[in-house]
Amino acid sequence: NTKITSAEGWSQLSFKTYGTGKVVVSGEAAMFSAQITVYQGKTVNMGMNSKELAPDNLQLLLNIIHWLDGKLE
Repeated sequence: NTKITSAEGWSQLSFKTYGTGKVVVSGEAAMFSAQITVYQGKTVNMGMNSKELAPDNLQLLLNIIHWLDGKLE
């Protein structure tokens, strides 16, 4: 029984330039994964598989990649 705590107002992702490079730090990796599990007999989609709960995860990852590779400034 994991206690659920709201992350509202907390930073889970940060980015900055450093010298001539760029850095992205994420405090949560599940949003960049595609997981499926069974909980109480029901299939639960998590991460990029969760279009209902987290519809923007894929776009976030693409934005991060393109910021790092210079296609998005």
